[in-house]
Amino acid sequence: MQLPLFSVAVSLLLVPGTVRAVSVVPRQATTAPFDCGELRVDSPNTTFSGFIAADLDAERRYVVTRTTSQKRLLTRFENNTLFTLNSNGKNPTFGATFGFYWDTPPGKPNFSTSAQNYAYFNSVGASKLGDKPANIAASINEAGTNPSTGGKRDHESESAIFYLDSTTREITSKWVNTDGSFVPAVFVINTQRRINISGNLTRYFQEWEGSPAKVFCAKPT
Repeated sequence: MQLPLFSVAVSLLLVPGTVRAVSVVPRQATTAPFDCGELRVDSPNTTFSGFIAADLDAERRYVVTRTTSQKRLLTRFENNTLFTLNSNGKNPTFGATFGFYWDTPPGKPNFSTSAQNYAYFNSVGASKLGDKPANIAASINEAGTNPSTGGKRDHESESAIFYLDSTTREITSKWVNTDGSFVPAVFVINTQRRINISGNLTRYFQEWEGSPAKVFCAKPT
């Protein structure tokens, strides 16, 4: 049965404590596919709050918009995946591609609750829950060169990484490492208003500027 569209209340972010990665597939709160609508982003620093825009930026990444004139992304949640309905990206999902700088350990393309390692949200090919990072289609890889090497971007991506709370409609995320472990990941917005995830906010903000965030499904206005 398909659930109806819905609205959601604003919530402030509580920075999580250290948690362990687990190798078993985690349970999701909501299992039935349904229309998620717009993706609302709430941040303690409200200047970063807004909605995910439907159109990718010049580097083919998703950004947060505060303007009512900019088209907002519409999504459908199914099989731990946010399928995009009106994106200008050619791939079917709101997915994540591993970043261009990382801590070792855990190294590329892995997350850790003690490392800054992060991923960018962009237009990504569909994966399945539990799939390890792979070189599936990703708009950010097609945008140009990798600034760290001067070569073409070829970083690994995942898309079946989302979990939906059936009461609050909050979306959370878990990155899957190459050993099959699931690492809880927290949403962040950088100063260019791009939306990312990282396994450790303290370590992330030692390297990068921006704001923590929470993401919700919300009924289109």
